[in-house]
Amino acid sequence: MTKSILMLALAAVIPAAAHAQSAVQVYGSIDGGLRYQTNVDAAGNGLLSTTSGNYYPNRLGFRGKEDLGNGLNAHFQLESGFNDKTGALDNTNNVLFNRTAAVGLGGAWGSIDLGRQYTVAFRAEKFLDPFNHNYTSITPLSSGAGTSLPAAAKTAGLSASSNSGTRFNNDVQYTGTFGGLTVRAEYAPGEVAGDAGKRTARGAAFSYTGHTLLAAGAYIRKQTPTGFTNNMFVAGGGFKLGAMTVKGGLSRERQDTATAGTYQNGTRFGGISYRINRPIEVTAAVYRSDYDSRAGTGRRDLFLAGATYAFSKRTNLYAEFDVNRYDGALIPSTKQTFQRGTSVGVMHLF
Repeated sequence: MTKSILMLALAAVIPAAAHAQSAVQVYGSIDGGLRYQTNVDAAGNGLLSTTSGNYYPNRLGFRGKEDLGNGLNAHFQLESGFNDKTGALDNTNNVLFNRTAAVGLGGAWGSIDLGRQYTVAFRAEKFLDPFNHNYTSITPLSSGAGTSLPAAAKTAGLSASSNSGTRFNNDVQYTGTFGGLTVRAEYAPGEVAGDAGKRTARGAAFSYTGHTLLAAGAYIRKQTPTGFTNNMFVAGGGFKLGAMTVKGGLSRERQDTATAGTYQNGTRFGGISYRINRPIEVTAAVYRSDYDSRAGTGRRDLFLAGATYAFSKRTNLYAEFDVNRYDGALIPSTKQTFQRGTSVGVMHLF
């Protein structure tokens, strides 16, 4: 009898164990090139420099997924950014997995992930960006690169990217994809004892990919460490027609303050990409940043045109040309109101 019971128990366990298959993938990218930009200082000098992750930010990552059976899986992702010019981490805080550190469960119903991860607004904005968040060191989306907000606005909590920040720590995020529709929601507790609101963020987003039409939107509400409200939204759409894709949108962030009123930063953007043939794709886009406060206003206009040549699915050459114009409160510390830049480089995925 005991032997029979043991055999039955093993028969029940073995199929379940067969489902519990896991795989870990090591992946990453490395991108290096050259960039020349005019008017980089008050004297109007130009600068030629090598670049790191100019087209696509450098990263080294690990992702894994385990089949738990009955359509359920466990998964994780750890991703670190690095500077290929020096080999150092690409953040001043020396955070190892500064890009992503998250674990979760998934199934046909979607997935729930916990940890440091991209915000739902970032994901919606990336979906709408004509350059798909390439050239993050140049454009005002994502990192807010090149947009010189007044110091008081930065101190209050307004971000140059107008999307409340690229990532949240302590983030609990749901993602569900149903046909062409993807919906997301997140909650990132501030972890302040005695005040559940401070540093807390909540958000929701969607993106839609149809046969021709594209659409996306997101909203995030959070509180700063001092308890003042920050609101942001992004919305836009576009269409695909053969080898051509057109996208555009609006991202806007508002930050309340105790005595200085409300700071606001918004970015309107739009552009077109066209795949000439299998290896060659060209893209052109315009980004306009508008800053507004009780103390004054400012504007930055960026025109960016780029082309890529794909040697393979993993390796491409890229080149871009950009023009910046600044006005009012967004004029950089160099006091220059006009800049031109150009970059060339090679990017490899592994």
